[in-house]
Amino acid sequence: MTAIYQQAAGTEIPAILTKRQAADYVHCTPRYLERQIRAGRLRALKPSGKLVRIRLRDLDTFLESGATIGAEQ
Repeated sequence: MTAIYQQAAGTEIPAILTKRQAADYVHCTPRYLERQIRAGRLRALKPSGKLVRIRLRDLDTFLESGATIGAEQ
């Protein structure tokens, strides 16, 4: 059974996302996520061949680990 999370607008987000779903969540391209996975900045699951899945919690961790703009030093 796949866990599903509620987003503020009432839409449901699955716990495991495709690259397209993850890109939509982050508002970027799937290609950008592929580069981040290859660079080791974003964890992903690859059960077989070209199939790639990304856990929502790993995506949130990736977003939180990024630099912020305008942060005090």
